[in-house]
Amino acid sequence: MTEPVRLHGAGTRARADRAAFLRDGYVVARGVLDPAALEAINAEMGELFALQLRRLGLPVDRGPSREAWQANAARLLAVDVETYINTARMTQMLPSAHRLMAGDAILALVRDLGIGFPVVSTRLSNHIMSEALRIPGGYHKSPPHQDWRSMQGSLDSVVLWAPTTPVSEASHPLQVVPRSHLMGLLDTVEHIMTPTVSDPRITEDSYLSLPMQPGDVVAFSSFLVHRTGEAGDGLVRIAFSTRYNNAEEPTYVEHGYPTPYKYSYRTDLMVPDFPKAADIARIFPDATGD
Repeated sequence: MTEPVRLHGAGTRARADRAAFLRDGYVVARGVLDPAALEAINAEMGELFALQLRRLGLPVDRGPSREAWQANAARLLAVDVETYINTARMTQMLPSAHRLMAGDAILALVRDLGIGFPVVSTRLSNHIMSEALRIPGGYHKSPPHQDWRSMQGSLDSVVLWAPTTPVSEASHPLQVVPRSHLMGLLDTVEHIMTPTVSDPRITEDSYLSLPMQPGDVVAFSSFLVHRTGEAGDGLVRIAFSTRYNNAEEPTYVEHGYPTPYKYSYRTDLMVPDFPKAADIARIFPDATGD
Protein backbone atom coordinates (compact mmCIF):
# COMPACT_ATOMS: atom_id res chain seq x y z
CA MET A 1 0.00 0.00 0.00
CA THR A 2 1.28 3.47 -0.86
CA GLU A 3 2.48 5.54 2.08
CA PRO A 4 1.21 9.13 2.16
CA VAL A 5 3.70 11.64 0.78
CA ARG A 6 4.04 15.13 2.24
CA LEU A 7 4.77 17.61 -0.52
CA HIS A 8 4.80 20.81 1.50
CA GLY A 9 6.88 21.34 4.58
CA ALA A 10 9.85 23.22 5.87
CA GLY A 11 12.55 23.76 3.29
CA THR A 12 12.66 22.02 -0.06
CA ARG A 13 9.53 20.41 -1.42
CA ALA A 14 9.52 16.64 -0.98
CA ARG A 15 9.29 14.53 -4.11
CA ALA A 16 6.35 12.20 -4.68
CA ASP A 17 7.32 8.52 -4.69
CA ARG A 18 7.07 7.52 -8.35
CA ALA A 19 8.19 3.96 -7.63
CA ALA A 20 5.29 3.49 -5.20
CA PHE A 21 2.92 5.11 -7.70
CA LEU A 22 4.01 2.71 -10.45
CA ARG A 23 3.67 -0.24 -8.09
CA ASP A 24 0.33 0.58 -6.44
CA GLY A 25 -1.28 2.86 -9.01
CA TYR A 26 -1.87 5.78 -6.66
CA VAL A 27 -0.18 8.04 -4.15
CA VAL A 28 -1.70 10.22 -1.43
CA ALA A 29 0.13 13.54 -1.08
CA ARG A 30 -0.52 15.44 2.13
CA GLY A 31 -0.63 19.21 2.36
CA VAL A 32 -0.24 19.94 -1.34
CA LEU A 33 -2.84 22.69 -1.46
CA ASP A 34 -3.53 25.65 0.81
CA PRO A 35 -6.50 24.85 3.11
CA ALA A 36 -7.34 28.57 3.30
CA ALA A 37 -7.68 28.68 -0.48
CA LEU A 38 -9.96 25.66 -0.36
CA GLU A 39 -12.09 27.29 2.35
CA ALA A 40 -12.43 30.37 0.13
CA ILE A 41 -13.54 28.16 -2.77
CA ASN A 42 -16.14 26.52 -0.52
CA ALA A 43 -17.45 30.00 0.30
CA GLU A 44 -17.64 30.94 -3.38
CA MET A 45 -19.53 27.76 -4.19
CA GLY A 46 -21.89 28.39 -1.30
CA GLU A 47 -22.58 31.92 -2.52
CA LEU A 48 -23.72 30.55 -5.89
CA PHE A 49 -26.48 28.58 -4.15
CA ALA A 50 -27.28 31.56 -1.90
CA LEU A 51 -27.73 33.85 -4.92
CA GLN A 52 -30.34 31.52 -6.36
CA LEU A 53 -32.14 31.18 -3.04
CA ARG A 54 -32.35 34.96 -2.71
CA ARG A 55 -33.73 35.21 -6.24
CA LEU A 56 -36.48 32.78 -5.24
CA GLY A 57 -37.19 34.62 -1.99
CA LEU A 58 -36.04 31.69 0.14
CA PRO A 59 -34.06 31.86 3.40
CA VAL A 60 -30.30 31.47 3.37
CA ASP A 61 -28.34 29.81 6.17
CA ARG A 62 -25.30 31.97 6.88
CA GLY A 63 -21.78 31.00 7.88
CA PRO A 64 -18.98 28.82 6.53
CA SER A 65 -20.06 25.50 8.04
CA ARG A 66 -20.72 22.38 5.98
CA GLU A 67 -24.16 22.25 7.61
CA ALA A 68 -25.06 25.69 6.23
CA TRP A 69 -23.59 24.87 2.80
CA GLN A 70 -25.61 21.67 2.59
CA ALA A 71 -28.82 23.24 3.94
CA ASN A 72 -28.75 25.93 1.25
CA ALA A 73 -28.01 23.49 -1.54
CA ALA A 74 -30.74 21.12 -0.32
CA ARG A 75 -33.24 24.00 -0.09
CA LEU A 76 -32.60 24.88 -3.74
CA LEU A 77 -32.80 21.24 -4.84
CA ALA A 78 -36.17 20.86 -3.10
CA VAL A 79 -37.80 23.70 -5.06
CA ASP A 80 -36.00 23.71 -8.43
CA VAL A 81 -34.04 20.65 -9.55
CA GLU A 82 -32.91 22.18 -12.84
CA THR A 83 -31.53 25.29 -11.18
CA TYR A 84 -29.81 23.16 -8.54
CA ILE A 85 -28.11 21.11 -11.26
CA ASN A 86 -27.10 24.24 -13.15
CA THR A 87 -25.70 25.77 -9.97
CA ALA A 88 -23.81 22.62 -9.06
CA ARG A 89 -22.29 22.64 -12.54
CA MET A 90 -21.41 26.31 -12.12
CA THR A 91 -19.19 25.41 -9.15
CA GLN A 92 -16.88 23.80 -11.72
CA MET A 93 -16.46 27.13 -13.51
CA LEU A 94 -14.89 29.08 -10.65
CA PRO A 95 -11.55 30.59 -11.73
CA SER A 96 -10.20 30.00 -8.22
CA ALA A 97 -10.77 26.25 -8.53
CA HIS A 98 -9.13 26.15 -11.95
CA ARG A 99 -6.11 28.08 -10.68
CA LEU A 100 -5.74 25.62 -7.84
CA MET A 101 -6.00 22.42 -9.90
CA ALA A 102 -3.70 23.74 -12.63
CA GLY A 103 -1.29 25.50 -10.29
CA ASP A 104 2.38 24.95 -9.68
CA ALA A 105 1.88 22.48 -6.82
CA ILE A 106 -0.32 20.19 -8.92
CA LEU A 107 1.96 20.39 -11.95
CA ALA A 108 4.98 19.58 -9.79
CA LEU A 109 3.14 16.53 -8.47
CA VAL A 110 2.26 15.15 -11.90
CA ARG A 111 5.81 15.76 -13.14
CA ASP A 112 7.14 13.86 -10.12
CA LEU A 113 5.02 10.94 -11.29
CA GLY A 114 6.55 10.92 -14.76
CA ILE A 115 4.32 13.22 -16.79
CA GLY A 116 7.02 15.02 -18.74
CA PHE A 117 4.71 17.28 -20.78
CA PRO A 118 1.44 17.72 -18.83
CA VAL A 119 -1.66 18.69 -20.80
CA VAL A 120 -5.17 18.96 -19.39
CA SER A 121 -7.38 16.09 -20.49
CA THR A 122 -10.82 17.58 -19.82
CA ARG A 123 -12.71 20.22 -17.92
CA LEU A 124 -12.52 20.40 -14.15
CA SER A 125 -15.07 18.27 -12.29
CA ASN A 126 -16.64 18.83 -8.89
CA HIS A 127 -18.03 15.90 -6.93
CA ILE A 128 -20.69 16.96 -4.40
CA MET A 129 -21.81 14.02 -2.30
CA SER A 130 -24.58 13.88 0.28
CA GLU A 131 -27.71 11.79 0.71
CA ALA A 132 -29.56 15.09 1.19
CA LEU A 133 -28.49 16.17 -2.31
CA ARG A 134 -29.52 13.09 -4.26
CA ILE A 135 -30.92 14.18 -7.63
CA PRO A 136 -34.24 12.46 -8.45
CA GLY A 137 -33.76 10.00 -11.28
CA GLY A 138 -30.02 10.60 -11.52
CA TYR A 139 -26.96 8.67 -10.43
CA HIS A 140 -25.59 9.37 -6.99
CA LYS A 141 -22.35 7.53 -6.27
CA SER A 142 -19.75 6.68 -8.88
CA PRO A 143 -19.61 2.90 -9.51
CA PRO A 144 -16.33 0.98 -9.90
CA HIS A 145 -14.64 2.27 -13.04
CA GLN A 146 -11.40 3.17 -14.77
CA ASP A 147 -11.02 6.70 -16.09
CA TRP A 148 -8.89 5.76 -19.09
CA ARG A 149 -11.94 4.47 -20.97
CA SER A 150 -13.37 8.01 -21.00
CA MET A 151 -9.98 9.69 -21.54
CA GLN A 152 -8.28 7.47 -24.14
CA GLY A 153 -5.16 9.60 -23.96
CA SER A 154 -1.62 8.79 -22.85
CA LEU A 155 -1.00 5.44 -21.20
CA ASP A 156 0.61 7.19 -18.24
CA SER A 157 -2.24 9.69 -17.73
CA VAL A 158 -2.90 10.76 -14.16
CA VAL A 159 -6.10 11.67 -12.32
CA LEU A 160 -6.00 14.03 -9.34
CA TRP A 161 -8.70 14.17 -6.66
CA ALA A 162 -8.64 16.94 -4.05
CA PRO A 163 -11.30 17.36 -1.33
CA THR A 164 -12.32 20.77 -0.04
CA THR A 165 -13.99 19.19 3.01
CA PRO A 166 -12.69 16.53 5.41
CA VAL A 167 -13.05 12.96 4.14
CA SER A 168 -13.34 10.09 6.58
CA GLU A 169 -14.30 6.44 6.23
CA ALA A 170 -17.88 7.61 6.85
CA SER A 171 -18.10 10.51 4.41
CA HIS A 172 -18.25 8.90 0.98
CA PRO A 173 -14.46 8.52 0.64
CA LEU A 174 -12.72 7.77 -2.59
CA GLN A 175 -12.11 4.02 -2.63
CA VAL A 176 -9.36 2.49 -4.77
CA VAL A 177 -8.25 -1.01 -5.66
CA PRO A 178 -4.46 -0.96 -5.18
CA ARG A 179 -2.50 -2.44 -8.08
CA SER A 180 -5.61 -2.83 -10.24
CA HIS A 181 -3.95 -0.59 -12.85
CA LEU A 182 -1.64 -3.52 -13.57
CA MET A 183 -4.62 -5.49 -14.94
CA GLY A 184 -4.91 -3.15 -17.94
CA LEU A 185 -8.19 -2.04 -19.46
CA LEU A 186 -10.98 -4.16 -17.99
CA ASP A 187 -14.35 -5.28 -19.35
CA THR A 188 -17.38 -3.19 -18.39
CA VAL A 189 -21.17 -3.20 -18.20
CA GLU A 190 -23.37 -0.18 -18.89
CA HIS A 191 -24.26 2.27 -16.13
CA ILE A 192 -26.14 5.60 -16.10
CA MET A 193 -22.96 7.40 -15.01
CA THR A 194 -20.03 5.55 -16.59
CA PRO A 195 -19.23 2.01 -17.78
CA THR A 196 -18.79 -0.12 -14.66
CA VAL A 197 -15.88 -2.51 -14.32
CA SER A 198 -16.92 -6.15 -14.46
CA ASP A 199 -14.08 -8.45 -13.45
CA PRO A 200 -14.17 -11.36 -10.98
CA ARG A 201 -10.79 -10.32 -9.59
CA ILE A 202 -12.33 -7.10 -8.23
CA THR A 203 -14.23 -8.02 -5.07
CA GLU A 204 -15.67 -6.02 -2.18
CA ASP A 205 -12.63 -6.66 0.00
CA SER A 206 -10.39 -5.27 -2.75
CA TYR A 207 -11.31 -1.65 -2.00
CA LEU A 208 -9.30 0.68 0.19
CA SER A 209 -10.84 3.91 1.51
CA LEU A 210 -8.66 7.03 1.47
CA PRO A 211 -9.33 9.37 4.43
CA MET A 212 -8.10 12.86 3.55
CA GLN A 213 -8.07 16.45 4.77
CA PRO A 214 -8.47 19.67 2.76
CA GLY A 215 -5.07 20.29 1.20
CA ASP A 216 -4.39 16.61 0.50
CA VAL A 217 -4.40 15.28 -3.06
CA VAL A 218 -4.56 11.73 -4.34
CA ALA A 219 -2.99 11.11 -7.74
CA PHE A 220 -3.80 7.85 -9.46
CA SER A 221 -3.34 6.08 -12.76
CA SER A 222 -6.25 6.36 -15.18
CA PHE A 223 -6.26 2.53 -15.19
CA LEU A 224 -6.80 2.26 -11.41
CA VAL A 225 -10.24 0.92 -10.45
CA HIS A 226 -11.96 3.29 -8.04
CA ARG A 227 -15.44 4.24 -6.80
CA THR A 228 -17.36 6.41 -4.31
CA GLY A 229 -17.63 4.93 -0.83
CA GLU A 230 -21.14 4.03 0.32
CA ALA A 231 -20.94 5.29 3.91
CA GLY A 232 -22.15 8.83 4.56
CA ASP A 233 -22.13 10.82 7.79
CA GLY A 234 -24.96 13.18 6.78
CA LEU A 235 -22.66 16.05 5.84
CA VAL A 236 -21.74 17.15 2.35
CA ARG A 237 -18.43 15.92 0.93
CA ILE A 238 -16.94 18.06 -1.84
CA ALA A 239 -13.94 17.21 -4.01
CA PHE A 240 -12.53 18.52 -7.27
CA SER A 241 -10.88 16.25 -9.81
CA THR A 242 -8.85 16.88 -12.90
CA ARG A 243 -6.93 14.76 -15.38
CA TYR A 244 -3.61 15.16 -17.14
CA ASN A 245 -2.24 13.43 -20.21
CA ASN A 246 1.43 13.33 -21.14
CA ALA A 247 1.83 14.99 -24.56
CA GLU A 248 5.16 13.25 -25.14
CA GLU A 249 4.06 9.69 -24.35
CA PRO A 250 4.87 7.76 -27.59
CA THR A 251 1.50 6.08 -28.22
CA TYR A 252 -0.36 9.34 -27.58
CA VAL A 253 1.88 11.10 -30.09
CA GLU A 254 1.55 8.26 -32.59
CA HIS A 255 -2.25 8.28 -32.40
CA GLY A 256 -2.36 12.02 -33.16
CA TYR A 257 -3.71 13.16 -29.76
CA PRO A 258 -7.22 11.67 -29.99
CA THR A 259 -9.93 12.92 -27.64
CA PRO A 260 -13.33 11.39 -26.83
CA TYR A 261 -14.67 14.67 -25.44
CA LYS A 262 -17.10 16.55 -27.68
CA TYR A 263 -18.14 20.00 -26.52
CA SER A 264 -21.08 21.71 -28.19
CA TYR A 265 -23.35 24.68 -27.57
CA ARG A 266 -26.88 25.86 -28.32
CA THR A 267 -27.74 28.85 -30.48
CA ASP A 268 -31.48 28.87 -29.79
CA LEU A 269 -32.58 31.16 -26.97
CA MET A 270 -32.81 29.21 -23.72
CA VAL A 271 -34.73 32.07 -22.07
CA PRO A 272 -37.39 33.11 -24.64
CA ASP A 273 -37.24 36.69 -25.92
CA PHE A 274 -34.15 37.50 -23.87
CA PRO A 275 -32.23 39.75 -24.09
CA LYS A 276 -34.19 42.71 -25.38
CA ALA A 277 -32.60 46.10 -26.14
CA ALA A 278 -33.68 47.41 -22.74
CA ASP A 279 -31.90 44.52 -21.01
CA ILE A 280 -28.66 45.27 -22.83
CA ALA A 281 -29.01 48.99 -22.10
CA ARG A 282 -28.88 48.22 -18.37
CA ILE A 283 -25.29 47.08 -18.92
CA PHE A 284 -24.32 49.38 -21.80
CA PRO A 285 -26.17 52.72 -21.40
CA ASP A 286 -25.47 53.75 -25.00
CA ALA A 287 -27.11 50.64 -26.47
CA THR A 288 -29.92 51.44 -28.91
CA GLY A 289 -30.92 48.05 -30.29
CA ASP A 290 -30.32 49.30 -33.87
